[in-house]
Amino acid sequence: MAGYRFKNSTIRNLWKNMKLRTKLILCFVLLISVPSVTNAVINYKTSSDIIVSNAEDSILEIVRKKTEISDLMLNTIESRTIDLISDPDLFTLFNRQRPQSDVELLQMDRKATGILNKYFRNGQDFYTVQLVTSYYSFGGGATSYTSNSTFVSVPPLGFTHSYIYQQIAEAKGSLLWFPTYDWTRIFAQPELGGMDAKFRMVFSTGRLLNISPIIDGMSRSWPQEVERPVLLINFNEEYYRQLMAQTAAVQGSYFYVVSREGQIVTHPDNSLLGMTDGNKWYKNQFKSASGTALVNAGKEDVLIGYASSAVTGWVTVYVVPYRQLLRNLPTVSYTDLLVTLVLLLLSVAISYVISSHLTRPIKRIMAAIQLTGAGDFSTKLPDQSQLEFRILVKRYNQMNERILELIEENYKSTRREKEAEMLALNLQLNPHFLYNTLNIINWMALERDENEISQMIVSLSTMLQYTVNNGQEEVLLVDDLNWLKSYTHIMEKRYAGILQIQYDVEDMPPGTVVPKLFLQPIVENAIIHSMEAAERDGQIMITGRKAGERLYFSVSDNGAGMSKTHIEALLIHDAGGIGLRNVRKRLKLMYGDMAELQIQSEIGAGTAVTVVIPF
Repeated sequence: MAGYRFKNSTIRNLWKNMKLRTKLILCFVLLISVPSVTNAVINYKTSSDIIVSNAEDSILEIVRKKTEISDLMLNTIESRTIDLISDPDLFTLFNRQRPQSDVELLQMDRKATGILNKYFRNGQDFYTVQLVTSYYSFGGGATSYTSNSTFVSVPPLGFTHSYIYQQIAEAKGSLLWFPTYDWTRIFAQPELGGMDAKFRMVFSTGRLLNISPIIDGMSRSWPQEVERPVLLINFNEEYYRQLMAQTAAVQGSYFYVVSREGQIVTHPDNSLLGMTDGNKWYKNQFKSASGTALVNAGKEDVLIGYASSAVTGWVTVYVVPYRQLLRNLPTVSYTDLLVTLVLLLLSVAISYVISSHLTRPIKRIMAAIQLTGAGDFSTKLPDQSQLEFRILVKRYNQMNERILELIEENYKSTRREKEAEMLALNLQLNPHFLYNTLNIINWMALERDENEISQMIVSLSTMLQYTVNNGQEEVLLVDDLNWLKSYTHIMEKRYAGILQIQYDVEDMPPGTVVPKLFLQPIVENAIIHSMEAAERDGQIMITGRKAGERLYFSVSDNGAGMSKTHIEALLIHDAGGIGLRNVRKRLKLMYGDMAELQIQSEIGAGTAVTVVIPF
C-alpha cells in the first residue's frame, strides 16, 4: 500500500513540474494512441474469433466426413458377418459334437476356411478372420483375405480366457467392437511379445453364432449341447490410420481415434496405441455426438473437432494447434502498429504548433515574473488580445504596485523583528548551554561504547528541545509521538526486561493535530501501574484510530487494574494524580463537550484509558 502511494505521489509531482507544452503534446499523444491501440486490440480479437469460428466449422465438417466414411466401411463388415452367421453350410459344419481326431479338425478347418473366403475373400484390410471355439481356431491358415503369416492365428485357450470372449458371450449374438490392444498379451502369447508392434496391436470385432438359419424352408436352432463358435475379425491398426490419412491443411494437425472409455484405437504415435488417452478429453469434452472445443494439450492450446461413430461408438478426433490458426494475424497487428505510429508522429507535430501559439504569451509573463523575482518591481506588461491573458496581465501589474507598498511596510517591521530576535536569543542561551552539555555527555558515552546511555541522552535531548522550542498548544501528531517515543525509550531502558511498550498509530491521517503532550501523563500512570507487579512482564499498548469525525487514542496496560469505585472517583470527583486532572481540564478547555476521557479497567487484568477528540 505504501509503495502504491509512493508511485502515485511521484507521478503527480512529475506532472506538476512538467512544462505546459509537454503536457499538451502528451495529451494529444494519448488522444491518438489510446483509440488506436484499442482499435488494434479489437481488430485482433475480432479477426481471431472469425478465424477460429471458420476453423471450427471446417474441422467439424472434416471429422464428420471421416467418421461417415469409416462407418460405411464398418457397416459393410457388419453386413458380411450377418450373412456369414446365417449361412446354412456354417450351421451344418458346427452342428456336431467336438471332433475326436486331428483329421476331422483339419477337414472342418478346410471347410470353415472356404466359407470364410466366400464372405471375406476380397477384404485385404483384415488381419485375421476366424471362427474360434474352445478346442480350435478355424480359418487360421493362409487365406486370400490376409497377407500375414499363419502364426498369427488366435489361440483357443488364450481367447476363451480373455475379456473379449467373455463380453462376446454375454452379448448373446450382438456384434461388439474392441479398441486396439496387444493380442499377444490379451490372448496369453508371451513368446510372441517380441513381434513388431504393427502386428501385435489390433482392434477387433466379434459375435457369437446365435442366429437360427433357414434350412430347407425350416428354421434350425443350435442345440444346447453343441458349442457355438465365435466369429472374431482382427484389424491391423494401420487400417484405421490409412482411413484417417489426410493432407494436413494446418501444420502440426493430426487425427486419432479413441473409445468412449478413453482407450486409443489409432494414433500417429505408435507408443500410445492401446493406452488410455492422457488428454482425458473423453471425460468432459465428448458429451455430444459431435462438436468442437478449445482445450489445452500439454504446453499449448489446441482446437479439436470430434465425431462419434454410429457403428463402434468410438470418437474420431481432429487436433489442430491453435497458434497455427492465428499464424497470419501478426501481419494485421504490424499494420495497425504502423498506422498508430504515423498518427502519433502527426499528433506530435500538430500539438507542437498549437502549444507554441498558446505558450508564447505565457513566456512573456514568465520573463516579467523573473524580473520581479530579481527585485525589479517597476516592470509593466502591455495588454494582451486574449481575455484570459489580459486579466492575468492586469493582476500582475496590480501585484507589483502592491509589492512596492509592502516593501516600505516590511522595512519598518523588520527592525522590530530583529529587536525581538535578540531578546529571544538571550532567553535561549541557558537551554542551548544544556543541549551542548548533553551532547558532550553523549560523545563521552559513545567513546566508552555505552550505546544504551547514548541513546537515552539523545532521547532526553529530543524531549527538551521539543518542550522548550515549541510553545504551541496544538501540535502535529507525528511530532508529539516522536517526543512520546523518546520518553518511552528512556522508560524501557529503565525497566529493561520487564517493560515493553508498543505503538499502533500508523493509519492515522497525515497532518493530524493534537494537544501537546496529551498522552504523556496517561502513559506515565500506565508505566507505574504495570510495574506494581514486578514478577511479570509489563505490557503497554498505545493505539490511535480515526472513526468518522473523531480521533480515538488509547493507552492500555496489563497492570493491577482498578475497581469501578476508583474509576468513578477519577472521572467524577477529580481524584487521583495531577497529570490525569490536567489532561481532563486541557481537553475541556480546548474542545468542550466534544472531547472525552474514558477509563476501562478490571482488577488483575489491566487498565485502558481512551482520549476522544474531534478531527
